[in-house]
Amino acid sequence: MTPRIVNTFAPAIRLLLIAALLVPNLANAADETHVQFCWAMGKHDHTIYFAEVENREDRQASFDTLLEISGIDHEAVNCSTSDSATHRLARAALIKSWRESEFEIENTTFLSDLDY
Repeated sequence: MTPRIVNTFAPAIRLLLIAALLVPNLANAADETHVQFCWAMGKHDHTIYFAEVENREDRQASFDTLLEISGIDHEAVNCSTSDSATHRLARAALIKSWRESEFEIENTTFLSDLDY
């Protein structure tokens, strides 16, 4: 091959190689586990209630309903959704902060996963 032909096809070959390398990473990103983490503070009992669920539809309404059915007066429910690694870091930071406060911490994940 002459250098002129190689130079003509070099950008296209580079583009194909880059695309071939990116496709598996994009597929992995689509399959990546996402975690929803919800929590609410009790209005009168100095307790933080939380629940987490992987790869499921939005569970905020279910978590809020669980607290209502349980008769727990609470502040607004907060939820975040992130990939597993980010979730682990954020969860650890939140729980550490909660433990350092005067609040009690209640994991309601099992109950929150029921369909209310």
